[in-house]
Amino acid sequence: MPAAARWRVFVPGSVPPRHMSLTAHILLVEDDPSLGLLLHDLLRLEGHKVELLRDGREVMPAFAKGGFNLAVLDVMLPGKDGFELAQELRRVSPDLPILMLTARDRVEDRVRGLRAGADDYVIKPFNNEELLLRIQALIKRTERQAKDDGPRILEVGMLRYDPESYLLQWPGGEQHLTRKEGDVLKLLMQRIGRTTERDLITRMVWGESGHFVGRSMDVYIARLRKILKVDPTVRLDTLHGVGFRLECLAED
Repeated sequence: MPAAARWRVFVPGSVPPRHMSLTAHILLVEDDPSLGLLLHDLLRLEGHKVELLRDGREVMPAFAKGGFNLAVLDVMLPGKDGFELAQELRRVSPDLPILMLTARDRVEDRVRGLRAGADDYVIKPFNNEELLLRIQALIKRTERQAKDDGPRILEVGMLRYDPESYLLQWPGGEQHLTRKEGDVLKLLMQRIGRTTERDLITRMVWGESGHFVGRSMDVYIARLRKILKVDPTVRLDTLHGVGFRLECLAED
């Protein structure tokens, strides 16, 4: 049976349901040429930016270039299978939403996928509306986690930051941050020891993307790095093409 008939994917020119209130930059890995292109078109019609790959060996180099905030992985792939890729992606990006697609419907395979790091596991053949809703749920969950303020005062090392007043304090000193400096620092401090993806900062602080935003973000990161030097135990690392990680060496 043709792939289009099995998966009921909308083709260009049709009007798909607008499920997505949020859009994502999706890394789509599917070695079936017909299904891959159909999924690519479906997701783009929903407003997403999509990069389609067909070989598992291409995934990590592509991901290292940055910007992805969701991965959709087929399981049976040449080079590296979806289970191995999920593990590798989870190691470099612990909070990346990962959805796996496969015709393997055994319970053992589903458990293996979830243990490898997948957040959801969709069995082929699937209904396109269900797939879109599952992707929407993953995006919304990531947004909610990023927006969760946690405690009012955020702390790392000797630094204390109040996101409401944009005031950063340390023993013997303090500094008022600009709104964007403060919003970026807030995201980093909410995720101490974890990677904060560039795309997440873009969406949460700037609300848009583009080359200018990326350059502007780098300027703010450089400013914050200078400010944070008041505490030598605090380090702000750049993971080139991926994002940033705020760490406290004293807590190692």
